[in-house]
Amino acid sequence: MIITRKELKEYLYIDGQLYPKMTNGFIKRLKNRIVTSPQCTQWSIYSYLRNLRYSEYHLNNSILRKSLSFVSVYHTVCLLFRYKALRRLSFLTGFQIDPGSFGKGIMIYHYGSIVVNAGAKIGDYATIYPGVLIGAKENGCPTIGHHCFIGAGSKILGGVKIGNHVTIAPNAVVVKDVPDYAVVGGVPAKIIKIKDESTSN
Repeated sequence: MIITRKELKEYLYIDGQLYPKMTNGFIKRLKNRIVTSPQCTQWSIYSYLRNLRYSEYHLNNSILRKSLSFVSVYHTVCLLFRYKALRRLSFLTGFQIDPGSFGKGIMIYHYGSIVVNAGAKIGDYATIYPGVLIGAKENGCPTIGHHCFIGAGSKILGGVKIGNHVTIAPNAVVVKDVPDYAVVGGVPAKIIKIKDESTSN
């Protein structure tokens, strides 16, 4: 959760390490935005994630979460501008992610529909591909651990608990809990194997 300015900087720094074309100098950023082919550009994805982090920071300090004061009003105004930018980037990228859903270090490959329910919680260092739906059912929303890989087209539904270092294969539909270090696939998803912990950390 991002509440303080220090936490915001930490999240932005860690996210930025995963998008070197957007954080390693002005020339690389300019090239990635203007010259790089649409398939390889990181500009819109990284811009979306930056606005997502700032939105979380301002939301947690706004009048929606804090008592009325000059500071909370300031954050509320900033939040409105960030939400406007986030909506525009959402149409551009296809991402619909609620602020506060993800921990540090989100890696998203390529544009495309990624829908994350507002009640879902995903840990640090998640890798996620297009076509993913993390959605609610009557029994709640998913909780996903750290260092998880979520393959293209996969669906994670309901109040399931996904462990750490889990790999979810493309097009899998996860409706049951998954233990740490598991590789799951299929419809409904089943455990294919358990990874060696020593090689997964």
